[in-house]
Amino acid sequence: MIKRILSVIFTGLIVGTSVSLLVQLFLYLVNTLSNLFRQDFEDLNHSDSNYFIIVIFFFILVPFIIGLVVGIIRNFNKDKRWHGPPDVILSVHQDRQQLNIKSGFLTSFASVLSISVGSSVGQYGPLVHFGGTIGAEIKKLFSFAPDYKILVSAGVASAISSGFGAPLAGLIFAREVVLRHQSLASFSPILLSSIISYVITTKFFNYEPAFEIPYGEINSISQIIIIIFGGLAVGLFASLYSHLLTTKKLNFLNFGNKPFLLPAYAAVICGVVSIKFPEVIGIGIDVIDNLLNFKIDLTSAVIFLFLKILLTTICIRMGLVGGIFAPALFIGACLGVITFYLGSLFFNDVNPTLVIISTMAALGSCIIGGPIANVLIVFELTSNYEAALSSGICIVVATIISSQLIGQSTFDQLLNARSIDIQDGRDILYLKGIKIKEIINTDYLKFKGNITVKTAVDEFSKNECSEAYFVDDNNALKSKIVLTDIINQKVKKYLKDLNKTKFLTISSNENLIDVIEKCKEFIGESIPVVDDSGKLLGIFSENDLFLQYANAQEYRKKEETRS
Repeated sequence: MIKRILSVIFTGLIVGTSVSLLVQLFLYLVNTLSNLFRQDFEDLNHSDSNYFIIVIFFFILVPFIIGLVVGIIRNFNKDKRWHGPPDVILSVHQDRQQLNIKSGFLTSFASVLSISVGSSVGQYGPLVHFGGTIGAEIKKLFSFAPDYKILVSAGVASAISSGFGAPLAGLIFAREVVLRHQSLASFSPILLSSIISYVITTKFFNYEPAFEIPYGEINSISQIIIIIFGGLAVGLFASLYSHLLTTKKLNFLNFGNKPFLLPAYAAVICGVVSIKFPEVIGIGIDVIDNLLNFKIDLTSAVIFLFLKILLTTICIRMGLVGGIFAPALFIGACLGVITFYLGSLFFNDVNPTLVIISTMAALGSCIIGGPIANVLIVFELTSNYEAALSSGICIVVATIISSQLIGQSTFDQLLNARSIDIQDGRDILYLKGIKIKEIINTDYLKFKGNITVKTAVDEFSKNECSEAYFVDDNNALKSKIVLTDIINQKVKKYLKDLNKTKFLTISSNENLIDVIEKCKEFIGESIPVVDDSGKLLGIFSENDLFLQYANAQEYRKKEETRS
């Protein structure tokens, strides 16, 4: 017992401390580089002789160069997709998909550059991914520390705690969105890590809340009605936003032979748009503050809403690296302003701040999941119980709408695009994580050249099997030979002259679940496994399937025991 207590305390100290320090370093770099890369267009004098040079340099050239660097980093990492919270979620549900420190640092550095240059992406997604990566690395360094999944979740909680100043929300987010199950084993180390991260952040880094939210209260039935209508609007726009981020039709990185240039193009687009609308680039914390304090008119809110959705889609789909939560808060705040203006046509006793807070929390919840975590973030940021209650109402309504339209959070949809459904359960995910090339059976019979039927029959007898494969000199699969076929075609002297019959093949890159689905109607002894060029690599049999299924059951039992 003492050993376990010491392990939990050590985990909390090391994870909470390391993650909070790295989060603050991340935020410092973002702020410093933002001041270096970006120029406030409003301060420029149009009559200045250097006006156009400054515009071209800061709004076109700098974004292009920084975007190009991001593209090169992505190309160096040999990965077309951006790493983020979906990878963290997958890593705790599938042992074969553990987080990589190299990808963690490269992704974080790329996101720092992307945010700093003014791209329409957020910082919280990269922080969650980096926090989880640090937790995973600590487990590698200290074998006596708690389970891998717990340490990753502790890193995530610490990142949320340090970034938002919300330790309880960090705990709930890690268990609600990442782990997705409740266990006594996970509670203590995750909570302790989150609290320590919060303490270090507030005591040593002059922490200030990201948003200055004025006091508000539910003072009428009309307030609740407006919040409900806000939830309806959020559900619709959250579905639109999520669809644009996840649909395969907008996967621009698969187009062209120079995908590393796409982040540069996206950064330039943001730079050009920022000349006229600087409010919609970057994280937009100051703009969200203005929206919360009702300092932005209806027309501007509508323009900002659609521009933010458009630019965030462009940035993410064209390869810039960053989060989708901060833009979701921005979009939600714009919707809150619009909702209040429309509601004020019918009611005159509605508090605008509560409406805007509620729509922000609701849209964030629809995008990342974690409704309870989002309510707690509101409560910890505002210390206002009624703000949390109104956010809860809006979240419920918005979630009902979005779940009907898109079904899952954006994180889960991104995983679904990779043929991974977390709701399948750990044993199914275990099987999905197994590639056929990892379990190929190389004990099989094959023939090539001018092999006679008689020789083949003798080989079948010697090897005690009923199926074999005919290949050419390059080992490319030509046909499947079944003993009954030989018996029925005795008139043929050579195997190569036998009548060809259709047969099923499996790609070496397919996972076990895909193969099971593919082979539902299969009857026979074995299925050939081939590579992309058609070369025979081995076979897959029914016995191989039963063995892997038994391993999956054993894996699930171990997970349940640990939980």
